[in-house]
Amino acid sequence: MIELGSLIRVCRPGELPVYIQIVQQISSLIREGILCPGVQIQSSRELARSLGLHRNTVVAAYAELEAQGWIEVKARKGCFVSPEMPGTVPAPLVKQAGVRQTGYPISTGYEIGFEMRDELQVRYPSGAFKYVFNEGFPDVRLTPLNDLLREYRVIGNRKFARDYLSYTAKEGSPRLRAEVVRMLRQTRGLNIGIENVFISKGAQMGMYLAASLLLKPGDSVIVGDPGFFVVTQMFIRLGVNVCRVPVDGEGIDVDAIEAICSTTPVRLIYVIPHHHHPTTVTLSAARRLRLLEIAGAYRIAVIEDDFDFDIHYESHPTLPMASRDAGGSVIYVGTLTKILAPAIRLGFIVAPANLIALLGQHRYVVDLQGDNLLEEAAAELLRSGAVERHLNKIRGLYKERRDLLCAMLAEHLPGIVSFAVPTGGMCLWVRFHGVGTVQVAAEAQRLGLFIRDGKRHNPLGRDLNAICIGFASLNPEELREATTLLIEATLRALSGNVQIVQLNRQIV
Repeated sequence: MIELGSLIRVCRPGELPVYIQIVQQISSLIREGILCPGVQIQSSRELARSLGLHRNTVVAAYAELEAQGWIEVKARKGCFVSPEMPGTVPAPLVKQAGVRQTGYPISTGYEIGFEMRDELQVRYPSGAFKYVFNEGFPDVRLTPLNDLLREYRVIGNRKFARDYLSYTAKEGSPRLRAEVVRMLRQTRGLNIGIENVFISKGAQMGMYLAASLLLKPGDSVIVGDPGFFVVTQMFIRLGVNVCRVPVDGEGIDVDAIEAICSTTPVRLIYVIPHHHHPTTVTLSAARRLRLLEIAGAYRIAVIEDDFDFDIHYESHPTLPMASRDAGGSVIYVGTLTKILAPAIRLGFIVAPANLIALLGQHRYVVDLQGDNLLEEAAAELLRSGAVERHLNKIRGLYKERRDLLCAMLAEHLPGIVSFAVPTGGMCLWVRFHGVGTVQVAAEAQRLGLFIRDGKRHNPLGRDLNAICIGFASLNPEELREATTLLIEATLRALSGNVQIVQLNRQIV
C-alpha cells in the first residue's frame, strides 16, 4: 500500500478548495508514473489522519478521482489506482511502420469564394506600440466586472441554477427581454412587450440574422456612404446589390434614398441614426420621419442600428424611428456591448412579434440559443440599476476625453485638420488638409502610436483623407500623450510634403 501523506502538500488557505488540491496532486502522481496502475493507496480515513484534514474532505477528493477514472474503490478491499489511464486514446489510421505524420495543411484543397480583407480586421496590435487609437471602443477598465461576476455567483447558488445550463428560449432569456422592454419604454419611448424583443450575441449577430432571413441574392439594399464597412461587407457576402447613398451633416440623404426607391425594388435600408459610423453625424428628426414615410410607401424594411444611443453628452438623443413606426417597417437594433465591453456580447432586436418568432427559428439552425448565464446576469444588472449607474459614470468621463482630444487638435493643428465635435459616441471624425493620412499613420507608427489611415471608410472612387479616432478607451493622461504623438506625426508628414514640393520646384 502506498502512503500518500508524504507525497501531498495542502495549502490552506489556497486558491483552490483543499479537495481539488488533493485531486490534482494524486492525478499528477499517476500521470508521472509514481503511482502505478493497480497499486493500492491509503484509505480516505488514513490519508485524512496523515494530512490533518477532516475525513469528508478526502472522501470528496476520492469521489472526484473515481468519477474521473483515476482510481477504483472496491468494497471491503480498499482504493486502487485504475488499471488504465482515463481519457480516450485514439487508434492510428495508418499502422505501417515508417509512415511520417505530416503537418496540418496551411490552405484548403477546395475553393472558398472569398478573400481575406484587411478592413475586416477588428483587433488592434498591442505590445509593439505604446499607444493605440482604435475607432471607438469603450474603456474596458471601467466595466463593472465585479457586479457581473457577483451575479454569476448568485445564479450559481440558486436552487434552480441547473436550469440556466440547459436549453432555453431561442429568442433569449425571458428575464433579460423583460428588462430590455422596461429600459426601452423608459429611454426610447417604445411601446413594446417581451414578444417584440430578441436577444443576440451582439448587435452584429442580430443584424446578420435579420438580413439573412429577409434577403435573397440579387435583392437591393441601401446603405450610407461612407458607412459602417463591416455591415456593408455583410450585405455583399449575402449576395445582394448594395446601393450606396451619400451621408452629410444631417445623416443619410433621404432624397437620394427616395430617388432609388422610385426606380429600383429595394428590400432593405440600413441606417445609423445616432453618431453614424464613421462620420459621427446624427440623423435629423425631419429625415427620420421622411424615411419612415418612404419605407411605408414602398413596403421596405429598415434596420435602425442605434448602437450608440446611450452615449450622448450635451443634448438629449432623438427618439428612434421605431418609436413612431405604426406600419411595422423598422427593425430596431441596440446593444449593451458598447456600454460594457467588446467581449460581453449582448445585443437586442425590437420588431413586430411575427419577425421575432421567425428570428428565433432562424437562430435555432445556427446557434440554438444565446449565453443563458450571461443573459441572466445582465438582466439583474439592468434590474438593480448597475447599468444605469455605469452609464452615468462613463458619459462624464468620455465627454472629458472627447473635449481633451478636440482641444489639442484645434490648438496644435489649426488649418491642418477639421472636425465637427460629436454630440455623443466614442470617436472623432477628423479630415486632414495638405497632408495624407497614409503618411500620418506611418509617421505615428514610427513614434510608437498605432492609428489606421482611414482608407477603409472611403466611398467608392473618393478619398476623404480622414481618420476615425476613438477617444473613449484611453484615460486623460494616455490620451494626452497619444494625441501629442499624433500631432508630431502629422507635422512630420506635413514637413516631408513641404520638402518634396520644394525639391520639385528646384528641379523645374
